[in-house]
Amino acid sequence: SPFSFNQNNSWNKNNNFNYDSLYFESIILIEKDEVSKSIKILLDITNSSKDKALILNSYYDLAQIYLSRSSDYNKSIDYFQIIINNSFSYKLKPDSKLRSFSDLKEKSLFMVGYIYHNHIGNLTQAQKYYDLFLNKYPSSELVSSVSYELDIINDSINRFNK
Repeated sequence: SPFSFNQNNSWNKNNNFNYDSLYFESIILIEKDEVSKSIKILLDITNSSKDKALILNSYYDLAQIYLSRSSDYNKSIDYFQIIINNSFSYKLKPDSKLRSFSDLKEKSLFMVGYIYHNHIGNLTQAQKYYDLFLNKYPSSELVSSVSYELDIINDSINRFNK
């Protein structure tokens, strides 16, 4: 098995692979700085699990890993885009530790604008995603951050045009 370090903890009594426990194992691996093992698990979940919540949470984690651990900003944006462009929703169980569909979509849209502005330096793309964010999530707790980012972008553009 590619996940021999599990000692079969990830198989339930019906011999179905338990992607939930595998997902939480990937988080522990990130915390232990075993990033490549975590990426391998997250990719396996996105390719093999049928659970929409697990798949999208895995894409979100992959995007965060590529942003913060490898500075592969384009790959990070690609994973956030999968979430942004996703139209299927899901309902979480009340005791779930996963992020909600709306939370993932909101944060992913913010992150794409953030990466374009703060890491890639593409102000036009950043502005586009931040404007989209403000239109879609006008009551989000991230609105003040988006407004702040847009102020900086507009200042930069105005200084450049002078």
